[in-house]
Amino acid sequence: MHTGNKSELPDSSRLAASLGGLQGAVDGLWSGALGRIVRCVPTRWTAALATPEGWIFAKTRLGARRDAAAEWYWLHMMPLLGLRTPAPLAWLGDGAGKSMVVTRGVPGRACDVWLAEAAADGWLVEFAAWACREVAPRVRALHDAGLVYRDLYWNHVFADDPRRGGEATFLDVERVCRVRWLRRRWLIKDLAGLLSSLPIGVPLRLQLRFARSYWREPLRRRRRWLAAIVRKAARIRAHAPRYG
Repeated sequence: MHTGNKSELPDSSRLAASLGGLQGAVDGLWSGALGRIVRCVPTRWTAALATPEGWIFAKTRLGARRDAAAEWYWLHMMPLLGLRTPAPLAWLGDGAGKSMVVTRGVPGRACDVWLAEAAADGWLVEFAAWACREVAPRVRALHDAGLVYRDLYWNHVFADDPRRGGEATFLDVERVCRVRWLRRRWLIKDLAGLLSSLPIGVPLRLQLRFARSYWREPLRRRRRWLAAIVRKAARIRAHAPRYG
């Protein structure tokens, strides 16, 4: 349920009306009394909490109100394009610049973990077939809608066991935006993000199969794009991580 908008963060009474039995859990996450930190950088951290209704996750930011607003917005909008996201639960903020977006947990693991396991256990071809069905068309749907992800890496795509056809879920959506200028550049960056974040060596034929599934046409028409994607992926891999 929507508990806020881009210009005004919700007050506690509106949260209480929408959260029901999870109100106490959200209050505890906000105060820091509940939850286990699972990701942390200086001005942003994510805490996880097991509740009787399942796991919930809270991303807290300091001084990045616009990012919280964007994440809340795209958590609601991306499913309308066919891209599954974590179910949004709450958006909180205070006058000091602290904000928190709370979502339900999603089943499965990050796809970079699945990729490494698939390579080790001999089912990489099955993973590639799943990615061609579940990931490539959804990325194309996002791009066809005039949007770019800007943070599209395999660790931001979660799934239940791909061998059983689990649906892909897209995380960390706060950087999604509509682009009107340099569109080709941003599309290449999204695709290069996936290529650069492969945790293991993937045979070229499987990489090209994914590309064909994205473009839905022969790749001979996309040679310049492919070359640009490879170059951009190399530059992304060469970047030093911002936080360790």
